[in-house]
Amino acid sequence: MPAASAPPVLAQVAQRFTQTSRGIVSFRLHRVLDVHAGFSKYHRDIVLAGIYQNGRLVRVRVISYTIDGRSTDLQQQAALAQEYQHPKPGETFAPPFDARNFADYSYQGQGPGTIAFASTLRDAGHGNGTFTYDAANSVTAFTYQPNVLPPHATWGEIADRRAEVLPNYWAVTQETQNYKGRYGPFAGAATEQVDFSDFRRFSNLRSALRRL
Repeated sequence: MPAASAPPVLAQVAQRFTQTSRGIVSFRLHRVLDVHAGFSKYHRDIVLAGIYQNGRLVRVRVISYTIDGRSTDLQQQAALAQEYQHPKPGETFAPPFDARNFADYSYQGQGPGTIAFASTLRDAGHGNGTFTYDAANSVTAFTYQPNVLPPHATWGEIADRRAEVLPNYWAVTQETQNYKGRYGPFAGAATEQVDFSDFRRFSNLRSALRRL
């Protein structure tokens, strides 16, 4: 249960989140990272197919993976798939609107349809920010600053948009990550854009895995 100081609507938002995350759903992900510091530049482009089971990622297949325009080898692609399927503790964002994470956060109402959240847990999976919800208590977006940043970053912000991608099924459709920092004597910045598409529902996990 959320703390007594949390907005009463939080429990309804969490219930709606659980209800609209059920099922076995496949998707396509396109992730583009651009980093620059001084004269150095880095570009990474990833396309994956994946499967959610009740909102949890269970399997991915690497469709393409390039770094600075060059294709990676099979070993690098296999390592990437493992990172997605078996993330390290604290690396995956713990949604504050998921009842399983209530103990990780404190909450405060920020006006109609907006709740602020904060966490003291020092990992990349928690942070401070806000999320918005609609009249049906479905979360439509969230923005936060993670408590642990990537190497060389001194500031970072992550913004996600959610939508009803299938009847009574909501998911993140777009994520933007922005970072600022330094690499040696140079100021640097990084932007990562992640787009989700091609959602499809399956009656069982075997069928979804076969399709993948």
